Amino acid sequence: MEKKKSKVLIIGGTGSLGFHLAQLSLQSSHPTFVLIRGSSSDDTTRQQKIHSLSTAGATLLKGSLEDEKSLIEAVKQVDVVICAVPSKQVLHQKLLIRAIKQAGCIKRFIPSEFGADPDRSQISDLDHNFYSRRSEIRRLIETEGIPYTYICCNLFMRYLLPSLVQPGLNTPPRDRVMIFGDGNTKGVFVKDSDVVAFTISTLDDPRTLNKVLYLRPLGNIYSMNELVDAWESKIAKKLEKIYVSEEELLKKIKETPYPDNMEMIFVYSIFIKGDHTYFDVESSGGVEGTKLYPHLKYTTVSQYLDTLFKILFIGGTGYIGKYIVEASVLAGHPTFVLVRESTLHGDSRAPVIGTFKSLGVDFIIVSDSSSVSITEGYIDAISWILVDSMNQYIVLKVHLCYQRFFPSEFGNDVDRVHAVEPVKTAFAIKANIRRAVEAEGIPYTYVSSNFFSGYFLPTLAQPGASAPPRDKVIILGDGNPKGKLPNSEAVGKYLLNEHAWESKIAKKLEKIYVSEEELLKKIKETPYPDNMEMIFIYSILIKGDHTYFDVESSSGAAGTKLYPFLKYTTISQYLDTLL
Repeated sequence: MEKKKSKVLIIGGTGSLGFHLAQLSLQSSHPTFVLIRGSSSDDTTRQQKIHSLSTAGATLLKGSLEDEKSLIEAVKQVDVVICAVPSKQVLHQKLLIRAIKQAGCIKRFIPSEFGADPDRSQISDLDHNFYSRRSEIRRLIETEGIPYTYICCNLFMRYLLPSLVQPGLNTPPRDRVMIFGDGNTKGVFVKDSDVVAFTISTLDDPRTLNKVLYLRPLGNIYSMNELVDAWESKIAKKLEKIYVSEEELLKKIKETPYPDNMEMIFVYSIFIKGDHTYFDVESSGGVEGTKLYPHLKYTTVSQYLDTLFKILFIGGTGYIGKYIVEASVLAGHPTFVLVRESTLHGDSRAPVIGTFKSLGVDFIIVSDSSSVSITEGYIDAISWILVDSMNQYIVLKVHLCYQRFFPSEFGNDVDRVHAVEPVKTAFAIKANIRRAVEAEGIPYTYVSSNFFSGYFLPTLAQPGASAPPRDKVIILGDGNPKGKLPNSEAVGKYLLNEHAWESKIAKKLEKIYVSEEELLKKIKETPYPDNMEMIFIYSILIKGDHTYFDVESSSGAAGTKLYPFLKYTTISQYLDTLL
């Protein structure tokens, strides 16, 4: 019989970390309660979080750290209390500790720390009581005999790492970098979501009771020298290194008013004094999270640095572009979309523009060519009608600053097609773009995604139809050349596995075979662009342009083999949506 999960109270559940703690607590089947201040409902963002947690099954309790009665009432309903309030509210936990003591039912209290070990800090004369306040709360917990777990995750990746530990900057350096001390002292970085996963794992684990949970993932312990080396490798460029001595940094800290000097204080603590790593984790009082929970995956520093590459899109509001833009943002990339003024403020793309704004996408007006140089990655997803004019302009300039260029393809391999006119010329233009990219020595990736499931599959590749057939199905050629659709589990025959469709609708279809000659005749008799569907079908399902060749490792790679962890929609699943 599965052990009953602890009931959990989250305080600070509408904050950045607390919200994710509450979400994962719910996802982990813990009965989850969230203490909500009355003023929370006045804030739109907080209100959205409150609604999200409530919908997910959280029990919302009204109260605050200043209201002892509400704290006692909340604490009496749970087994575990997690506090995730901001630093300035750390001492406000005193009343909570009194409530926990009075309730007498709490099996574990996780106070608001989530940083370096405050009892190991060597900067008490500099930090404006940042760590001493946390130590004070620890002593009070221990004096009251309250069971606890302290979470020492060291430094959140979102803090300092995006700038490569350059105080005052928000993005990593491109030309010169400051290295503090000799650059050999190591710090530890952990992503917020990983801190949350390790924290929730402790809730019913006796091994972490009355212990400090330290997070020191092996892939995330870096000195500044190692960090700079990793970044130089990723951008393929050596940076000018400016070494800042301990004395120089201390002088700068003292000259800079609080709180503007806090970034430098943390840098001094971590990369000069070594407050993350100068001591060993002693089993009598601490445990290391990645050793306790080796099954938990975490984001490495190297993976996080990959997300710092800024991506520029042209055609970002189009059919495929909008999906790639959203994926770029969700992957953590600073994302830019090149748009015309009329597109940005017009009605036709308003929903897409609105979504981009909510995601934090940056817009660059198409005339502002100087702004293009701020990004490292470039993805072109424009309509193929504009491929020639737009790409020839970009190709001449893109190599000045970009680490990788994705030209507008996202279909057949343009060097492997047997299309007839006018599609033949369109593919030739794309092939010319490839040659221009290669001639300029621009780093590139060509994406040959073959068919989009949204094209042709909804009709079972029946030209001119708007829905899959229910009585008769046209089969072109002998029906054996194969086509591929992104998000498909297998390569299906041209019939798009009509047997699968017949099985789903529980009916046999009448099959009408159309020869290659008949199809070519029909293509020539039908004016452009009405013949486009037939041209693509001819290329793919008569000539076999998706599958007649093998992927050669010298110049290509199959995405599902490179990224086997990515889930995709199968043809069978897609066909189910057509029923």
